[in-house]
Amino acid sequence: MIKFFRKIRQNLLSENKFSKYLIYAIGEIILVVIGILIALQINNSNELRVQSKLEQNYLIALQEEFEYNKIMLEKLMINNSKYADFALELIKKMGPDEPQLSEKEFSKIFFNVTLNEVVYHPSNGVLDEIISSGKLDLFKNQDLKNLLSSWGGHLDKVQFQETELAKYRIALIDQWMDEGNPRQGVIDTRGNVYDLPNSKFNIQNRHLLKSPKFDNKLTGFVFSARSANINYYGKLEEKIQSILQIIKTELE
Repeated sequence: MIKFFRKIRQNLLSENKFSKYLIYAIGEIILVVIGILIALQINNSNELRVQSKLEQNYLIALQEEFEYNKIMLEKLMINNSKYADFALELIKKMGPDEPQLSEKEFSKIFFNVTLNEVVYHPSNGVLDEIISSGKLDLFKNQDLKNLLSSWGGHLDKVQFQETELAKYRIALIDQWMDEGNPRQGVIDTRGNVYDLPNSKFNIQNRHLLKSPKFDNKLTGFVFSARSANINYYGKLEEKIQSILQIIKTELE
């Protein structure tokens, strides 16, 4: 094809037909420009297809990740609510009179309040990769980009509230360790699993129900736990729902 056009150009020059050669040269330039534009269009189309495919892959991965995060959050909220309920059960027994609760009953309820920490551990591998690699702009939906970019900030707020709740949990355990009988509490709730002998000290645990300090710590625990579910985990759950809904729409 190149030889064909070169031959035409040479014939025009040899015949001294400059005006026709000029028209031909302009036409040749136009053809080259058109060819470049077509090549660029094809390249852009290919690039858009690659980006679109990558966006779809990330959307699917994010959907799986946030479905998992949703399940983990729901389980944590249920457990957190249970711990607060147990603490409230002890609060109802608090007072200056003789506690209407046996040692074993107290130990069982107290262990249900304090045995497990309340910490949300979401899976962020896919999202971290997207943000760290600068691929957040792949997503066309601006609302989704905003939700994903602000996810870390929401987690920071949640972790702050978890720290507040953990302070009351540790404070309850510390007072139990200082003023109660932890060994007897373990035996009452776990039996002889750890081969612990009975304590020779005549110290009980249920007398903590007469302690105003213990009552205050239980109250702080319940307040922090309820606040975590309503004001922090609840709002985080709404964010997850929004992210999943947008992803579902985008994949459709």
